Amino acid sequence: MTDDDCEPGACHRGRLRLGGVLLAAGEGRRLGGQPKALIEVGGETLIHRNLRVLREAGVDERVVVTGHFREQLAPLLENFDLSQVTQPSEEHTQSDSLRLGVAALAAGVDAVMVLPVDMPLLTRADLVALIGAYKHAEEHIEFVGPIVGSRPGNPVLFSRKIAASIASGEGAFGSGAWRHHSPEWLLEWQTDNVHYVTDIDTPEDLSRWAGRIGGGSGSGQG
Repeated sequence: MTDDDCEPGACHRGRLRLGGVLLAAGEGRRLGGQPKALIEVGGETLIHRNLRVLREAGVDERVVVTGHFREQLAPLLENFDLSQVTQPSEEHTQSDSLRLGVAALAAGVDAVMVLPVDMPLLTRADLVALIGAYKHAEEHIEFVGPIVGSRPGNPVLFSRKIAASIASGEGAFGSGAWRHHSPEWLLEWQTDNVHYVTDIDTPEDLSRWAGRIGGGSGSGQG
């Protein structure tokens, strides 16, 4: 459980038991069919980096959703305190992965953070800041997502109520397009931190960020 610097009366939510879902089921189609989770940043694979950041930010329970490349990823997860769920079908959407991951979390979590595996710059401080924004939000807010300029970012953090809706297949969660409808329970948290909108989706992305993030830009086959 994570503490942020909430002064007495400043937070609308107290200490939270957090669940985290790391989405790593994609086939990396736009990246030429290579597993994004195995891209190395500073000598660390993205799947290891993002699991580490979730743990450092105080996320109590972690679930990794795999699908394509599950055989390569499974050995990398053996020594982690987490749950792993695998897409049963080769054809699936991000909404499918989100539903599977959220459903695998324990019922006792207060809120859920969802993080795509292809984000190379996120730090503990970034995740703690998002948690702080959620805890400071008005009580009717159920979902907090960063927005940089006009670009919606990740990770996102939402309540147990929203998690239950996702697990049961309600709503259009997963694609992100629904955020443009701005439901009253959504907080688009304004920030200028580009970490929240930086991902590795194409070979051009990989080349553009390799020099700035340090370490290798290749994909290992662990």
